[in-house]
Amino acid sequence: MNSLFLRPFALLLTLLPISAIPQSIAQQNRVTESTTQAVELTVEERLWLDTHQPIRIAFDGNFPPYSFIDNGKLTGIAYDTLQLISQKLDIQFKIDKLTAWKEIYIAAINKEVDVVATMVNRPERLQFFAFSQPYIFKSLVIITNKNGTQITNRNQLPEKIVALVKDYQYSTRILNEFPSITPFYVNSMHDALEAVESEQADAAISFFATSAYLQNKHQLTQLKFGAFYDRNSANESIAVRGDWPILATILQKGLNILTPEEKQTIREKWHTQLELPIDYATITKFITPLLFIVIVLLLWIRQIRHQNKRINNTKNKLLKSNNALKNLKENLENKVFQRTEQLHKSEQKYRSLVENLNDEYFFYQHDLEGVFSYLSPSITTILGYSITEFLQHYSTYQTDHPNNALIDDYTKRCLNGEKIPAYEVELFDKQGNKRCIEVLESPVYNDAGQCIGIEGIAHDITLLKQAQDRLSWLSYYDDLTGLANRRLFLDRFEQTLILAHRHTNSTALLFLDINRFKIVNDNLGHAAGDEVLKETANRLLTDLRDSDLAARVGGDEFTLILPDTDADAAEIVAKKVLQHLLKPYTLNEQQFILGASIGIAIYPSDGNNVKTLLQQADSAMYCAKKAKQGYAFCSSEQIHANSRRLILEQSLRKALAQDCYTQDFELQMFYQAKLCLKTNKTIGYEALMRWHHTELGAISPIEFIPLAEETGLIVELSHWVMTAICLQTVHWSQLDFDFGKIAVNISAVELINLDLANKIINQINSSGAQKECIEVEITESALMKTPEIATKVMSQLVEAGILIAIDDFGTGYSSLSYMKNLPASFIKIDRSFIRNLLNSKEDQAVIHAVLAMSHALGKKVIAEGVETQEQLQFLAESGCDMVQGYWVAKPLAAKDIN
Repeated sequence: MNSLFLRPFALLLTLLPISAIPQSIAQQNRVTESTTQAVELTVEERLWLDTHQPIRIAFDGNFPPYSFIDNGKLTGIAYDTLQLISQKLDIQFKIDKLTAWKEIYIAAINKEVDVVATMVNRPERLQFFAFSQPYIFKSLVIITNKNGTQITNRNQLPEKIVALVKDYQYSTRILNEFPSITPFYVNSMHDALEAVESEQADAAISFFATSAYLQNKHQLTQLKFGAFYDRNSANESIAVRGDWPILATILQKGLNILTPEEKQTIREKWHTQLELPIDYATITKFITPLLFIVIVLLLWIRQIRHQNKRINNTKNKLLKSNNALKNLKENLENKVFQRTEQLHKSEQKYRSLVENLNDEYFFYQHDLEGVFSYLSPSITTILGYSITEFLQHYSTYQTDHPNNALIDDYTKRCLNGEKIPAYEVELFDKQGNKRCIEVLESPVYNDAGQCIGIEGIAHDITLLKQAQDRLSWLSYYDDLTGLANRRLFLDRFEQTLILAHRHTNSTALLFLDINRFKIVNDNLGHAAGDEVLKETANRLLTDLRDSDLAARVGGDEFTLILPDTDADAAEIVAKKVLQHLLKPYTLNEQQFILGASIGIAIYPSDGNNVKTLLQQADSAMYCAKKAKQGYAFCSSEQIHANSRRLILEQSLRKALAQDCYTQDFELQMFYQAKLCLKTNKTIGYEALMRWHHTELGAISPIEFIPLAEETGLIVELSHWVMTAICLQTVHWSQLDFDFGKIAVNISAVELINLDLANKIINQINSSGAQKECIEVEITESALMKTPEIATKVMSQLVEAGILIAIDDFGTGYSSLSYMKNLPASFIKIDRSFIRNLLNSKEDQAVIHAVLAMSHALGKKVIAEGVETQEQLQFLAESGCDMVQGYWVAKPLAAKDIN
């Protein structure tokens, strides 16, 4: 046979038991004449079968050789397997007329079909189906034309024209993995092979056994096996409607009871001889490490031989050294004995004094010529020198400290009988460190009353001096960052302004704080906050001149004094500083981008004294928080805006402190209904916060939400919102009001808190609300800032029974491969795609793509911002699940919802 596969290599049609489908019609052919073997079903299982037969079953009619229509009749591996199970279990199967896979899948979800003979067990399908163990194992292969493009591995697919079957899940996966290929869509795998045969496509990706069967049947002689795309990636199971798990158990028993002879019968019927190319890449993959290991072993053996040789040489040297040490020991013992006799004579005289000295003091005596006659052993503990070393080289251990030049004068005065106060000298210890020694000396007289020398006590005060120096340093510098503190900053800035006035020069003051620092400090701990401050200080020093000064003036606030700097030069410095501070900070093995806001004030245009310029720079810094570039100069408008910002911050802090949830309170929750397009009923609400200031009136969320995030009040604000929503759900439940679920938004700055999920769950539980009534919305852009932490938080919430919605989808640039792994149940299309959808083909394409992707992943789609009937109709016809917007309902206070 001249075909794609000639030489026997591997049988990949199935790797587990092969089975066939049962049939209620007597005229159906049977695969085997073997004796039916009884299957032990429980009483419950047998009764269930008796009351639910016939079982409606559907087969994919275009899936050779697993299940397909041949000459008008259904046949294939799955058909034969289920027929054999039917005989063994005495099940009456009614074969459904549907044979198109997409129609079968939809009918099975709607329970119009009870069993699907072949379906891949995927997580998103478990909510609809119960599955048997896989009984058909499939691998994807790449098929090419013998005379066309040669493809020997999957990485050669990009930029190629590839034939793919429409509506098959593997086609979507391939396009996600290789987006640069050009798809050539066909209706069947047969059409895909024909496209390659006729050179309309460079390659086709199909299942191994299917390709072999169709190539042999239709005599496609120009085809060639290129490579495996992947192995055993889509293994088929029997799928049973989800509310009949007992039937899945029964069918699994049928699969388990198939005998080896029955499996062999099916195997021989559908056996295809296959030819695979030699996989040189795989051979190389295994041989290369083996060769490396052999080389390493040879080198290791050679190294061991050299080491043995060195060991033998070292052993001989050690023997010689031992003999020399033995001789040295004998000589030392003799010297020690002689020295012991000498020391014994003077030991008694000084024992009481020396034994009372601690390690900070040493005692000494010397004669009129300065020759030491005694030195206490504590000299070694203090300076590290032996007594002999110190006595012989004392003068060389003196540093160049000015006090040391006065030693001779103090000695002369002491010998003359003058009472000398304690004085300080400085010596090098044996490690080369400088030690500060306080000396107190007095003259020594003989029996005749003549001065014969000096005795003294030396006190090591190095640590005391260091402590004094440290206290002096801390008066002017920040202990954590090493930068100038507020005291030194004010003093240096005052001096800088005096010089600037004298020379008529400009001086710039930059006032900055770290964005989101309070959130990091509160959620990751003060240790993480300290690391941010230290790293920020290091980055600030990167581009500063010697004449500039960086200072930490409090918390996360820093200042930069830039002498001889005008506005243009100050702007350049601000940009450089922002570049450094926008680099990621690594905290607890995770990376965070914080950034900073910088306010700039220029002397003399913005003020002529320290206080004014500092206030102006501080005001400009708050304006910088709203500026895209991250820095701002001082202006009258900014001062007014900062004044309003300060009022709002104080008012919001005061309102939250009241912990009030009454209907007349200035903070209120409004609720906007969400409409199900299928039932035309309200299925839930999104909670939206409103603030009616007692003096300023209505404050927009666009203004106070960012303010809360910048000041760290977002944590208290989120707690208030969640409490208000929980109390409202409890109240509505007591009124028997079916409100569905209440969706609440989570701020992006809170997602860095790994304990966020536990806080939300504990808050819901303590309020008496039901977790099933709460839904959490997280914006797509927030997910992309901290994807790992956000995914962990979402998973913990889902495990607790709280559903997740991805808000503002389409604005965060997330990849489909990332979104498919998110534990979210709902996708909310951003209102920017809804606003002009009737006039924008691009927006329509985005909406269709999001709907297709979301539904394929088993997620429902909500469109927000619907404001016209035309928009609503378009979304309904496009298959959108739910809508929300002013056309459906405006946000209302809880008391106004009917």
